[in-house]
Amino acid sequence: MIPSAIVLSHDEQRERLRRGCPEAVPRSVVAGDPCMDRLRASLPFREEYRAALGLRPGQKLLVLTSTWGPHSLLGANMDLVRRALAELPSDEYRVLAAVHPNVWYGHGGWQLRAWLAPFLRAGLILPSPETDVWKAALVAADAFAGDHGSLTLYAAALGVPGLLGAFGEDVVAKDSPMDRLGAALARVAPDVPLERQLARAAAGRAGDERLDDIGALVTSRPMRSAELLRRLYYSRMELPEPEQPAVPRPVALPLPLPAERHEPVAPAAYADARSTADGGLELRRYPAALQGAVTGHLPDPHLVTAEGEPDSRWSRTADVVLARPPAPGETFREAAERVFREHPGCWLTAFAGAEADGCVAFTRDGGRTTAQWADAAPPDPVAVAASALYALPDGDRVVVTVAGLPYVLERPAAHRERPAG
Repeated sequence: MIPSAIVLSHDEQRERLRRGCPEAVPRSVVAGDPCMDRLRASLPFREEYRAALGLRPGQKLLVLTSTWGPHSLLGANMDLVRRALAELPSDEYRVLAAVHPNVWYGHGGWQLRAWLAPFLRAGLILPSPETDVWKAALVAADAFAGDHGSLTLYAAALGVPGLLGAFGEDVVAKDSPMDRLGAALARVAPDVPLERQLARAAAGRAGDERLDDIGALVTSRPMRSAELLRRLYYSRMELPEPEQPAVPRPVALPLPLPAERHEPVAPAAYADARSTADGGLELRRYPAALQGAVTGHLPDPHLVTAEGEPDSRWSRTADVVLARPPAPGETFREAAERVFREHPGCWLTAFAGAEADGCVAFTRDGGRTTAQWADAAPPDPVAVAASALYALPDGDRVVVTVAGLPYVLERPAAHRERPAG
């Protein structure tokens, strides 16, 4: 079959075609990249896409991009998915995996979700391949980690800072934009905290002329692809073009993402609580089950789990237990004593308080505190309050910073009972 037209996105592709198959050049048409045009048309609406993806104020979005095959990110370095969720504080980051449709349809959606099940439980966003969510995610992203797939090139062209988690040098055309991108982007290091690596990538992205030049190679007909492609199609069909202009439209806002099925017991988490210069507390939390090799991102955490956790790794060693409501006829203190008996490593247990977003906490030595968030409460208010009480047991008022935002936790002295003796 001899094509009537060979559509290219950039003039440099025509030059490569000339070197490799000069007889095909007369049939080539440089028509730009319609996907890149839509992404650029979407940039003014970045905040709308972030809201549609469920990002809270102060959160950052990391997009993991994976093509298909053994050299892809999922094929060669699936552990990076674990690291992203394990090392990036869950209150501060959301992680989205944009996986090539060939993976979905080659292995099946059930199999892919089975492979990623521990990560989905920890909050991984996995959009279906038939949607444009991945486009919205690239526009909304604060960082990416990818491979040699086209989404990595799109992200870099949009100016998103990023890293390479895998790269198939043997399957990338030499001297192509992707080959140049592979030489320009840093690889993910196994022994350096991922957040530190992303910060370096962000600091180096602004003003990086190499990446700007590579991004410019995505299309040499920016914002004109719809026009040029329609002209080509209608000329081949020998039909007149429609009168209305062909312009790139912004990507549609994603519909609400389907909620993942989840267990009634919240996943165990490590909480890193650090005192601030003004006497407050900065709290960062990480899923316990995904922790692996030590990279220094958890210097001195405490373990938080929920009552009813069946895994003894967490239930017997947790420092803080989030308790279920007392049984009928049982007082808070009686319920707390039962929690301490069943969780030998627990020092503090907390119950949701009678007032919204408050908590009642007990310590193993008999202390009791009632705490309440003043004004706004952070996400997961009882768990955050429990960690704050564990880390700073004294004082009437403490400012707790979560995902860069301050929240005031009040614990009046009148609502505290000292340990007996």
